[in-house]
Amino acid sequence: MSLKAAARPSRFLDSSMHFGTALLRLLPAELAHDIGMWMLERDLLKLVPLPSFGSSLTGLGMNIPGIGEIAHPIGLAAGFDKNARAPRGFARMGLSFLELGTVTPRPQDGNPKPRLFRLDDQMGLINRMGFNSDGASTVEGRLHALRWNHDPIPLGINLGKNKDTEIDAAIEDYSQGLETFGPHAKYFVINVSSPNTAGLRGLANEHFLKELGLRHKNILSKLWVKLDPDMKKRDFQGLVSALADIGFQGLVLTNTHRVERPEIGGMSGQAISAQSTACLEWAHEVTKGRMPLIASGGILSGQDVFQRIARGASAVQIYSALVYRGPLAVYSMLEELRNEMALRGFSFLSDVKGSYYND
Repeated sequence: MSLKAAARPSRFLDSSMHFGTALLRLLPAELAHDIGMWMLERDLLKLVPLPSFGSSLTGLGMNIPGIGEIAHPIGLAAGFDKNARAPRGFARMGLSFLELGTVTPRPQDGNPKPRLFRLDDQMGLINRMGFNSDGASTVEGRLHALRWNHDPIPLGINLGKNKDTEIDAAIEDYSQGLETFGPHAKYFVINVSSPNTAGLRGLANEHFLKELGLRHKNILSKLWVKLDPDMKKRDFQGLVSALADIGFQGLVLTNTHRVERPEIGGMSGQAISAQSTACLEWAHEVTKGRMPLIASGGILSGQDVFQRIARGASAVQIYSALVYRGPLAVYSMLEELRNEMALRGFSFLSDVKGSYYND
């Protein structure tokens, strides 16, 4: 799978994709998601004359330590393809890197339905999925059969613990995931930040993560940690400093914001943009660029991408943007990013990185 060369979406294709996305949004959120995943799993996008990139990507490449060169900064956030059903389909959307999962060691159903809700007025979502997972063995079998080539599009695995695993034994769940997917993942993300598994956020502490890091010190260059946006600044920065000292490769900032209204769960999309951006600034204040950061949460436009890169991110991940902007979201966002860069006098995205902090 590779990122191909040059062209913009036709007006007809653009209109058709917007219409299809609007139709799916008439359905209950999880049903629409399941239909979309069914189509992607069967790689039906290969039947559509999708645009490609070519010279339009010039200057947008980024290097992420531990992951490698990516053609542009927009990747897939964890949560969309939890079970490695459709990486080829997501690659056809133009995403430059993919994060699959969250995967748990043993299969589990997750929380009862309904558990996914749209916030249309905020281009957002609330989910309380609860790590619904086919389990590590099944997901590993799919990836083994896929034999993914990481060179054009790196693929990472987001790991979590089973709901019924005691907190004291949680490290074994993460270790099992690291061992199972070692041959298949370019990088791993340790998820200690979902609000939908009881006690999980309690694992976002120096003691637990240091123990995990020491146990797997031979692959620390592949390990990232995903944090939540709900910590107090002092606690957040203290943990970031500790993770850098332990030697984790980088941070994904951030997971969803815990809410109780209008539904209980984790909120994503436009409504958490300010929180996620603040966490990025807090992390940069501590690390000063010595620890790579990937931004996630409320990234819906090319302007959003620019602002996160300017605040020190090496790349971004999207989820809600695909729900609300459809399969052509990446193409549109890259055009918006390019326009934003031109407006501000940048030819290379690497020059944008961290520019928010320049005097």
